This record gives sequence, C-alpha cells and structure tokens, in this order.
Amino acid sequence: MQRKVLALSVRNALAGMLGICFIGGFMPVHAQDAPAATTQDPQRTPDGKAVTDLNGVSVTGQLQSLFLSQSTKRDAVNTVDSVSAEEAGKFPDQNVADALQRVPGVSVNRSGGESNQITVRGFGPDFVNVLLNGRTMPTAATDRAFDFDVLPSEVIQQAVVQKTSTPDLEEGGIGGTVNIITARPFDFNGWHASGSAAGVNDSIKGGLADKTTPKVSGVIGNTNADHTFGWLASAVYYKRDHIEQSIDTLGWLQNQDFSRINPSYTNVSLPQTLQGQVINETRTRTSFNGAIDWKPLDDVTVKLDGLFSEYKVDSTYNAFGSYTNTGIIQNITPGANGTAQNFVMDKSGGMSNDYAEQANPRDAFNTQFGSHITWQIDPSMELDLDSAASGAWNKQSQDGYFVVLGTRNVGVNPTWTNNGDDHLGSYTGLLPTTDTNTLHAHVTNQGTQSPNVSDKIFENQLHLGKSFLDGTLSRIDFGISNSNRKKTEVTYNTPNSFGCAEYCGYVVDVPADAVNAHIFHAGNLVDGASPGFPRDWVTYDVKKLFAYLATPAAYNQLPNADAFKAQLDANGGGFTALPDPNTYSQIKERISSAYGMATLEGDGGMPWTLNVGMRYTKTNTTSYAYSVPIVGIAVNPNDPTNAIPTYGTLSPIAQNGNYHEWLPSMNFKLNLLDNVVFRAAASKTLTRPDLSNLAASASYSFRPQDQTVTRGNTQLKPYLSKNYDAGIEWYFNETSYTALNLFRKQVSNFSTLITTETTLLGFPFQLTEPVNLNEATIKGAEFTFNYQFTKLPAPFDGLGVATNYTYVTSDASISEDKLANAGKFAVPGIGNSYNASLYYQKGPVEMRVAYNWRAKYLASIAGNQSQPTSVKDYGQLDLSASYKLNEHVSLFMDATNLTNENIYQYQVYDDRQSYAEANGRTFFLGVRASL
Repeated sequence: MQRKVLALSVRNALAGMLGICFIGGFMPVHAQDAPAATTQDPQRTPDGKAVTDLNGVSVTGQLQSLFLSQSTKRDAVNTVDSVSAEEAGKFPDQNVADALQRVPGVSVNRSGGESNQITVRGFGPDFVNVLLNGRTMPTAATDRAFDFDVLPSEVIQQAVVQKTSTPDLEEGGIGGTVNIITARPFDFNGWHASGSAAGVNDSIKGGLADKTTPKVSGVIGNTNADHTFGWLASAVYYKRDHIEQSIDTLGWLQNQDFSRINPSYTNVSLPQTLQGQVINETRTRTSFNGAIDWKPLDDVTVKLDGLFSEYKVDSTYNAFGSYTNTGIIQNITPGANGTAQNFVMDKSGGMSNDYAEQANPRDAFNTQFGSHITWQIDPSMELDLDSAASGAWNKQSQDGYFVVLGTRNVGVNPTWTNNGDDHLGSYTGLLPTTDTNTLHAHVTNQGTQSPNVSDKIFENQLHLGKSFLDGTLSRIDFGISNSNRKKTEVTYNTPNSFGCAEYCGYVVDVPADAVNAHIFHAGNLVDGASPGFPRDWVTYDVKKLFAYLATPAAYNQLPNADAFKAQLDANGGGFTALPDPNTYSQIKERISSAYGMATLEGDGGMPWTLNVGMRYTKTNTTSYAYSVPIVGIAVNPNDPTNAIPTYGTLSPIAQNGNYHEWLPSMNFKLNLLDNVVFRAAASKTLTRPDLSNLAASASYSFRPQDQTVTRGNTQLKPYLSKNYDAGIEWYFNETSYTALNLFRKQVSNFSTLITTETTLLGFPFQLTEPVNLNEATIKGAEFTFNYQFTKLPAPFDGLGVATNYTYVTSDASISEDKLANAGKFAVPGIGNSYNASLYYQKGPVEMRVAYNWRAKYLASIAGNQSQPTSVKDYGQLDLSASYKLNEHVSLFMDATNLTNENIYQYQVYDDRQSYAEANGRTFFLGVRASL
C-alpha cells in the first residue's frame, strides 16, 4: 500500500511540474508509471525557474531538457520519446519539427530552409496524429498532414511522441501521435518573466546576407501564494528573408510513343520541362498564447488556454523554362528502362524560351481555445471534461498569379541531354535568353494552383478515472469523446482561364518598354545541378503586364479579339481571380469514440505494470462538391501542347461514407533491474483516409500529350494496422541511457492511387482515383545511446553525446522494378535515419553540434505526372551555443545547415533526376533574459 501511495504522489508531482494533464488524448497522470527511485524531481527557485538536482548538483540548460525527456520516457508505461524545454521560451531548436528530428524514429520533410512536417517510424505526415494539449490540430494544408512551421517553438514546453497506443490515446496515428504541450501557470511560483531578442541572417550564398531581420519573444505570468490562481501569456514575432533556388522538371512524361522515329520507341520517358527559378520570400510568424489555472474549490481545477498563430509567406519567383513539345522532337535516344538520354527538336519554334513570374503567397492561421475541468471526487477518483474549438485557414489563393512571356526558338535545334544520376538534364542550342525585343504573351492567370483552405474542429472529451491502493489492479479509466470537423477548399483563378486559353500560343507581341523588361541575374543555380543552365534571363513587371494585356493594343492581336474583350468586360475589365466552382470541396467528418482501460501493477523483485483496454470509434463523412460536366474539348490552334475545355451547367452533389472500428491495445513494462526496463506492446490502430482523397470533386488537366482527370472516393475505408513492439532500456544515470526498440506494423487498406485509361469526348485521358487496395508490413529497429561524460577530468566533464539510429524496411519495397510496373505500390516515407549530437555544458558555457541524416525515401507514389517521386539522402549540420553573463542574462547563437546541403529528387530511376533545391544557411544571434 505504501508503494502505491508513494508512486501516486510522485507521479502527480512530476505531472504538475511538467504541466502534463494528459499526454496524447486523455492520459490521466495516474496512469503514468512511477519514476525510478534514483531520479530527483526538478525544483523551482522563488522566481519560478526550473532547477534539477542530479545527485546533489543543481543544473539547468540542456541537461535539464535531457533530464525531462529521459524521465518522461522512463516513467511511461507505453513507448514514448520526447523533447523538452528547460523553461518556457527556451526550446532547444528554432523549430518544433527541427527538435523532433532528434527523437529516435522521427525524420523531417524540409521546405523553404526549415523543417515543416515529420515522419515517424517510416510513416509520412498523413500517418502522424498531431495534438496540441491533447486536442487534434487542424491544418491549412489540403490533407491531414500538419505543418509544424505554423507553431513557434517558444510557446512549447514539451513535445511527446507516443509510439505505442493506449486506449485513451486519440486514434489516427499509425506512425505515432505527437502531443505538443504548452506551459501552464501552475508550473511556476509567483511572478516570472523571460524574453529573447535575436537577429536572423539567412543567406543562399553561404556567408552572411546584407539584411538582418528580427526575432523577439516574451513570456510573463503570475501565480498567487497559495497556488489557487495563475495566469501566463506569451508572444512571438519572427521575420526571415529567404532566397531559395531550384531546378524542376515538373515530372517525367511516361509511355511516350516515338515509333515515327523508330518502331521500337513506343515507351519512352522524358522530362515535362526544365525550369530554373529563384524564389524570394519573406516569412513572418506572429503568435500569442495565454493560459489560466484556477482552483475555485479544493477539489476542482479549471484550466483555460488559447493559442493564435499566423505564419505568412510572401513569395515571388523569377523563372526560366523550356517546356517539352513531344510533337516536334525529330530525334531521340532512349536508354535503359526507356529513359531518354537525349533528344533534338526541329527548327519550327514549337518550343520557346519561357520567362515565368509567379506569386504563391501563404497566410496560414492556427487557433485553439480550450477548457479543461477536473473534479477530484475523492482522493482516488477524478472526473475530467475537456472542450476545445480549433481552426486553421489559408486564404491567399486570390492574391497569387502565374504569367509567362516567351520567345519561340525558331531557326535553332534545342537539344536536351541526360546528365546521369548526379545532375538534372540540360539544354543546348537555345536562342539567347537575354533578348527583350522578341517577347510574346503566353500564360496570364491570376490566382494560384493552391486552394484557399478552412479547417474547423469542435471536440469534447470526458474521462472518469479511479485508483486502487490494494491489490494488483492499480487503476481503471473510462472515457468518451466526439468531434466535428469541416474542411473547405476552393481555388481562385481567372474565370475559365480565358487569359491562358487566348494567349497560349505566343500570338501577341509584348513591347519591352510596356512591361519594363530587363535582365535578371540568377547566378549558378543549386551549385550547377543542371550543367550549363542559363545564369541570366528576361524578367518584367507583372502589374504592367496585366495592365498592357487588357488594352486594345494587346487583345486586338488575338484571332478572337471581340470574344476576348467580352470576357474581359464580364470580369470587370481585367484578369481578377474569382473562386472556381470546379475546385470547390467541403468535407464534414463526425467522430464518436469511447474507451475502457485498466492498469495493473505487481510488486516483488521485478516490479511490472500492465496497461490494457479497448477503444471504439465510429466515423461518418459527407463530401460536398459541384458536378462539372465537360461538353467540349478543342486543341488550341495557337499552341498544340494545350487544349481548351468547355464546361456545362454546374450542379451541387453530396456523397456519404462511414465506418467503425474496435481498437484493442496492451502495453507491458517490467523492471528487470532498478535501472533496466523491458517493454512489450500490441495494438490495433487506424489512420483515416486523406481528406483530399474523400473529395467528391474532379479536376482536369488539358494537355494533349498528357491529359488527366483526378477525382476522390468518399467510400474509402481507414488504413488499419496491427502493431507489435518490444524494447529494452538501460539507464546509467538521470541524463544517460541506451535503448533498443523493435517494431512491426501490418497495415491494410492502403489508399492507393490507381490510374487507368479513359476517354472524354474522343480525347484520351489518364483517370486517377484512390481505392483501398494494398497491404504492407513495415518493421524496424531504433537504437539510442545518450551519455554524459561526468567522470572525465575538468573541463571535459561537461561533454556529452546524444545519438540514435533508426532502421526501417517494408515488404512494399521502393525498388525500381516495382515502382515502374503497372499497379505500382509502395509506402511513402520509408527510410533509415540517424542523429548525432555532441554537447557541452559547464559553468556559463553551453554548446551543441548536431548532425541529422535521412536516407533516400519515397516522397509520393504519385507525384508530378502521377509518377513515384523519391528524395535522395540528405544530411544537415546545425550548431547552437550560449554564454551566461549572469543569473538573468545570456547570449546565444544558432546556425542551421552549416554544410550548405541541397535537396535532390528523382522519379523511379536515378537517371530521371527531377528536382534540386538550395536554401543556404541561417544564423541567429541574440540575447535572452529572465526575471
């Protein structure tokens, strides 16, 4: 009995210190196993700062973060890893996803010079359930994948990765569930405040850029003397000017027939285009977070919290491209697997030098407002009610544009050459790319291809738990929950694409002075990823271009000038983007769940804990869209690579789907020794279908050489996985341990995109739609070794290492043969990874050098041109350091991507290089203060 009372009190103290009311859905603190006897609880000084007593030595800083993460792992009954902040506002990385990549089994997707999405145990972002304080986070993306870049790391206290399931854990994450925990007022004593200010310098050239931008954050709060009321507020402002360089093929065209050149050339693959671009971005993050803790009665605790975060990306890019026209290829040489090694186009000018300008702004918002009420019915029983309203939206589609001016390559033979496995292809024989006197309008569209997205979630969770002080049964928990989610998407474009339909074909001359045409200096793109790619090309003023194209001088050159003028007048005299009803989609998802869970404990020489139970969930979906019949398709006489559709009358449609599942789980923990822990787990989990795959709408691409139609399937069932885990952990001390975890997941009901041949109005189309078809087994191992060298002589006793390696494999291999065959299937995200950090903390100095590596992996089974797209292996070196001037003030410096690594992608085979991206380095230098 004394053992259980002590364990219960220690668990509650630890949970209160960390601010963990539940980890991943409703996980009551009582369900956490007791910490080992050698672990000392972190204490707090009168000013509220966290201090940990490790065998009589009080520490803060990164050792405090390591201690918190290690104690969370050791105390949990299920398999858990985490990253923790020493205190609010001092998360160990600039980005939550950057920090999570240090966790065993977690790797990241990168975009715009930072991490934005995560993969857990080989399962991509759609298979990772992301919670904020135990509540589902909506996303402004078109799928379920959560973009971590919308959340500033300064408001995060801990991010916990649940790798094995418990019945109270909200379903949805076959890969894992990440619970992001914000700081609570009761984590502190009395008044407390901290803040930081830094300069951000981001440079594509590897050195320091000319401009430095600000990053400031602050946390302030107060808790009364008897700890019955407290409040906490934080704010973050962050701005980063970023330049990204990339070279893109927009995917490889498949199954191209060149039997006119050689009867055996009936299945050739070649790039859709070769386009280099320089993207200039301003990334601005603004965030506010607030929380109130209140004990109106001795047995009642009320917790209120709210988060508002905006991540705005204003971007424009200058691009030069050479779009492939398969109809004018006069000579082509395919190599192994039908991959083109070179091809030559005729002198007709059917391929142009394209000068593209594009803006694809992003303004992503995330909000969550929640309340959590706990009634301690008696010392052994509590009732919890949690309610939250969360939202995410991105409404910038109407503010984007995509325009192209071009010069036909008349009189020359453009020649493309495949540069093998290490470089993208390249063109020779083009006309000069700096001639401003031969420009013709080609594409004139306002709006973007990315839709406006709105995602709203309302959810309630009710939990009842009771602890027992005698016998094997330690605790029972019951809970019910419901949520309603509504996701709406619509894309803004120039109506009916009348600008492109009329101007495609380069039939309108554009004077250089009318659009301020001049030369853009791009430099050596992505370190010469495409040998010989032009370093200078034409650019122009987009606003002046739209103004000129709306004048008689421009549209009177069109063959259908009067019809175009009528469409222009109907659209207010310009190219203003309007919502495209063809793209409208709204999905309503209603989820009801219930669970029961028992925790059993045993004494003796080897204490053990068993958590077992069942979760039931039922899901109903309704998908709304507009049915858009195609009544006519005509090849553009001015541009045979483009077709013009005619749509019929729109009509609203609605389609329904539903499913339910029983999800059992078991987690077993055995203390073989005081510092050696064995774990085993078995469970059934699910991931719901991608929301975009449930859409009732259909989208079309009208390119005679590659016409496609894509539609959703509201009858999709969830992915289902049977999971088996085992592991052993050896804890040397409070900040050092080694662990080996093995896992196996048998997944069925994979939503596989199937492409079949179909015909619309006599034109061939590739129809792509998702179906539940395949299954796969994913298995792997995670090895972790963290060690603090406390026995080295001074000053080297401040050194430590944190390393881990993850091995993942699947019987749904990404081998080239499988991906190249019809009915191709593989699991995206599968790939090995490792992390290695060397840190130092002694006296006023803290330093960490961290290297993160991820092996090549399949990013998408159906990327551009519906072809499997893989990312090559990538390694990044980061550095962080700080120096404490006194008890309250410290200087810090962070640097990311010190080795200036680039991102590369290919499709199916290594010699089908498809994409290269360079982002350069980012430096942060600032001061942090606390009171």
